Parts: sequence; structure tokens; C-alpha cells
Amino acid sequence: MGPRADKHDDVYDRQIRLWGADAQKKMSNARVLYINLTGVTCEIMKNLVLAGVAAVVCDSRPYPEAVREMPCSFFHAEDMESAANGDGTSQCTVAKSVQPKVEELNPLLAGRNSIEERPIAELSDDFFTQFDAIIASRLTVDEAKRISASLRKVEEGKLFIVTDTFGFDGCAHLDFGASHKFRRELGKDKLSDLMSVDPYLSMADMLDVPLESAKGRWDKSVPRILVLHRLLMDYWSLVAKPEFVKFAQDWLSMNKLSTSALSSDVQDCSLDTLAEIAQHPEVSPVCAVLGGILGNEVIKSLTGKGEPANNVMMFSGFDGGCRSFLLKKNDA
Repeated sequence: MGPRADKHDDVYDRQIRLWGADAQKKMSNARVLYINLTGVTCEIMKNLVLAGVAAVVCDSRPYPEAVREMPCSFFHAEDMESAANGDGTSQCTVAKSVQPKVEELNPLLAGRNSIEERPIAELSDDFFTQFDAIIASRLTVDEAKRISASLRKVEEGKLFIVTDTFGFDGCAHLDFGASHKFRRELGKDKLSDLMSVDPYLSMADMLDVPLESAKGRWDKSVPRILVLHRLLMDYWSLVAKPEFVKFAQDWLSMNKLSTSALSSDVQDCSLDTLAEIAQHPEVSPVCAVLGGILGNEVIKSLTGKGEPANNVMMFSGFDGGCRSFLLKKNDA
């Protein structure tokens, strides 16, 4: 065993004790693609890079404009101010600007982290299949469906997460891949036989489920946070954004929902309030908590240890609760 292997075991000693050497090896050999950095995806990336999982950042948006209000320790106000006051001769992307910060997090990953500065539309379908997991924010529905279709072409299960936060809430759609196998934890050092995700829905199928029928055993009405996420996904995808309140009213009507779908028994959200959230969506503690939860889901996917959250997770900063919700194909 060489000095690098010794250092590897020393750095990851607590993790190896927690989930085993084999699981740590799988994590150290994995690469995760992050598309469009936001507060929540930066939290996931930070947690996983520190745990030994290599990161590839795909974000062609201009820096610092795209991240000015992002609650993230990767982007400092002084750095952004300096970039904004530059001579303008070179355009820096978000991916390029974050690269040195990611490298600093874990020197053991030197040479394994990388960036991709091309827009998603210029990337081939094969590009997405080379990664063990993909974590994305601010995707359009069409972009998410395209990535989902490319991942379904390969036999190996690939985790695909689409997540965003908005105000005190956050939501994530999780597609673990049709062939994903896992062992459920039965107790201390006890695992079940191999199991499959059942029922399974691809990301494309999840996004095709009509929201009006997205209900469950404990949800007699459509979950408010799920509605908010899908509404904001569609709004953020527009290049020329219309007046928000009118857009939201038309969107609700098109999806056969009323404005009551945006509120709960303990939390009221008017369209005017939501319009403000749409412009300034991210709150640091919400990003940190949801990022930690989703980072754990990535680890479960990479190691095959632990039952995955199937297939939507919703976090409410109002009461601090995070719960799963199952979108079913027969809802369509």
C-alpha cells in the first residue's frame, strides 16, 4: 500500500467506518455531473466532494450575473465585484469561476474534477451517460426529458435529480434508473437481499403525470410544494419572462388547478408573494438542509446501500419537515 492509499484511508477513515471500505471505493471511483449551479446543488456538491466523489460542473451561464444572489460559500461578494469591474475582454462562465474552489475542497480528487462550458443544447446524448449521477437545477421540462431519454439508453442505472428551492420550500424529482438495485438496511450491519425500485417512473414519466391527479394515500389534494416547483420550473425556463401573476393564473388554469393549490392549512402563499419568490428564490438554510438530504440519496445510489427516496422529495422550512411523495404512472 503506497503513501497515497494511506492518506486516502486516513482522510476517509470515519466514512469507511460508517458505510464500509467497499462503499467508499465506489464513491471514490464515481463522477457526478452538476448542471446549472444553485444554492442547493452547491451544497450537494460540497458534501460529496468532501466525501471523495469527483465533480464535473456544467454551467455555461455568465459569471457573476448568474450567481449574484446565490447563497453559496463558493462565490464571494469581493470576487464577484472584481469580476464585474473587469475590462470585459473575456467572458467567464459559472463553471470556470467555481473550478478552483472545487479543487480546494479535496486535494485527493486532483485531476478528477472538471468543467463543461458548452450549453446543454450543444452536448450530445452520450455526454450524459458517462456519469454515475446527474444533479440539475433550473432545467426546462424539455431539457430534463431529453437527459432522461439519454440515460434510459444505457443498461446501468444512473441517478438523475432535478431540484430547486424557492423561499422556505424545496423540491426534488429523483430518478434512480430502471435497473437500480439496492439493499435495505435491516439493522446494525444487516442488509436485505437485492431489491429494485418499485414502482419505477423515469424522470420523463414523472414530468408527464398531470398535476391535477398527483395525489396519494395521505394527500387528498395535490401537494403544494410540488405545484410550486413545477410552476416555477416553467416560469424560469422562459427567456422573455412575462408578468408573473398573469403567467401563474394562466398556468394554473391550464393545469386544472386553482390558486388554493398554492397554500396549505398552515401556510398561505399569494401570487404576489410568489412573484417575489420567483425573482429571489433561494434561502441559505433551506439550501443547506435539502442539499444534505439529497447528498445522502446520492450516496445511497452510488453504494447500493439504503432504500432510496422514490420519487419526489419535498422540504418545508416552515416546519422543518422533509417527506417523500410517490408519483405514479397510473395517475396519467
